[in-house]
Amino acid sequence: MSAEPAWVDSARIDRALDRLHEHCELVGRLTAHIEDRRVAVRAQLERELGSELTRRLLAGLTTPAAA
Repeated sequence: MSAEPAWVDSARIDRALDRLHEHCELVGRLTAHIEDRRVAVRAQLERELGSELTRRLLAGLTTPAAA
């Protein structure tokens, strides 16, 4: 049984995961030595993903995992 609903296009999910991976790598490179780049990274995510998806992404990344 698939975790995604039947209407979700798996190719789109794959592209979204690839893009998220690229953004995570970018964030890692930009913040490795310069902490004040967070503002620039967030702005770029908001340009690329939109403010609502960026907000949800960051909220999801900061939510503790369920045990």
